[in-house]
Amino acid sequence: MKFLKIFAVFVVVLLVLFGIGVYWGKSWINENLESVVNSNPDRKYDFKFDRIDVDFFGKVIQIDEVKITPFGELAGVYVEGKVVQVLLSQVEVLKLIMQRDLIVQNLSFSQPDFIIHIPLENNKEAKPATALQSLFGDILSRGMIRNFQLGKASARMMLGEDQIGSLNNLNIVANELSTDSLKWNYPIPFDYERILISIDSLDYIMGNGQKFKTGKIGFDTKNQQLQMNLISLKYPEGIQKASSKMDFQVDLIEFSLDSLILSGIEANSNLYSNLDIKAQKLELLGLFLEDFRNKELPRPPNEVKSLFQGMLQKVNFPLKLDTLKVSNGAIVYGESVPGKNQTWQFHIDNLKGNFVNITTIPEFQTLYRHFDGKFTAKIEGSGNLTIDLSVPYDKDEFDMVVDFTSFRLTKINEILKPIMNGEIVSGNLVRMNIKIHADVYRSTNLFRFDYSDLKIEMYQKDSQKKSKLMSTIANIALNSNNMPGDKRYMTAHYTTQRNRYRGPFHLIWSSTKQGMMTIVPGGVAKEIMSNSEK
Repeated sequence: MKFLKIFAVFVVVLLVLFGIGVYWGKSWINENLESVVNSNPDRKYDFKFDRIDVDFFGKVIQIDEVKITPFGELAGVYVEGKVVQVLLSQVEVLKLIMQRDLIVQNLSFSQPDFIIHIPLENNKEAKPATALQSLFGDILSRGMIRNFQLGKASARMMLGEDQIGSLNNLNIVANELSTDSLKWNYPIPFDYERILISIDSLDYIMGNGQKFKTGKIGFDTKNQQLQMNLISLKYPEGIQKASSKMDFQVDLIEFSLDSLILSGIEANSNLYSNLDIKAQKLELLGLFLEDFRNKELPRPPNEVKSLFQGMLQKVNFPLKLDTLKVSNGAIVYGESVPGKNQTWQFHIDNLKGNFVNITTIPEFQTLYRHFDGKFTAKIEGSGNLTIDLSVPYDKDEFDMVVDFTSFRLTKINEILKPIMNGEIVSGNLVRMNIKIHADVYRSTNLFRFDYSDLKIEMYQKDSQKKSKLMSTIANIALNSNNMPGDKRYMTAHYTTQRNRYRGPFHLIWSSTKQGMMTIVPGGVAKEIMSNSEK
């Protein structure tokens, strides 16, 4: 009996001591966790806790209302924020208390709200994504954390007092992290087994005033795939109004895209800070690209422009794509017409095809020797257009074959009427084919232009009124048909001198126009298109 009383007292004392220990442990965590988390003198951010709840037996710590503020002076872009709830589970509590080491199996942030501050100075070089990546690295470097989860996050991007961007419903799951070594080419800058990222929407005002927007974004390292939906880059006031604010004629570009899929991403790629993209395939679905030039403005100072190879050289980050595929695309080129308060547009639609072996990396350029493209399309929804392009990496040249068939020539009136000195009354293009070899000085061309039933009407000078006399003379001078087997059937082999202050597309157009002017006799093609070059 006496033994039982002693044993009972012992158990009670043990329970009391255990309870005191648990109470003391909870109190210690409440009083010291913030200082443990903020103990690294090299940290970039401080974390302030409002309330801490500890489940000692479940090894769970719940922190409510966490504030994130910069520690000291941070140069460049930095982040402030608050988190509704932070949850640490499977915490090694004894090591936390005895050694002040934070060892956690799972760390989750619920409903963070971030503010990304971009400095007014050098803001064009600012990278908001890098600021978030740096914050995540700073968070996870404070202990041994195995898994990290961030849910329902939002962010605002501020340039001074002005909001220039936002990010909605960012979710991240990172598994099997190794937080003892930084890897800045990763979205969570540590080694990992798998990372999944999703974003509902993102928008950002670029330095030139254009607004970049996306819908849903998904990234999965296991599948090596990034997908972005409903992408656009546009001028808020519209491309034509934006062009009127320029000092010189420049090509302004807007685009929208149904979806972008980057697949087969190599492990050493960097999509987050200093771009380095190596992947098997980039797919662009539903691309709509508009290029507009305001010809009311003076031309910019002369500057020698490169061809396709030189354009690729201007990509200022390592890039390697086995395939770039375009599906259901459209490209629109437009110009204002000087003195007429009018514009014209040229539409290439139903565009599909791909480039292969695109790279800016010298060793791969040596291996591939050239990149190639093959595309099919229609013009204004009509005809059948095929384009084959080959561009060597070791010299600024290209070879191109363009083939266009089954097109009603009267449709040209709808496209180019504001810059034409007449109109096409009838005519059918059976086939146009041009083979171009171009270098920095000239193109050598072989041109075929097969047409039938061509008839035109000319306008009076500086007027849209028809001139019967000029029309009659023009129709007598031209061949109404140029078909294989005709006595006067013509093809053309010629050289076109390149204007080195214009790009490759201008050379392609000049080469094509020269071929048409050669085959359609009597100077008719030249006269009817004389307004097109200003």
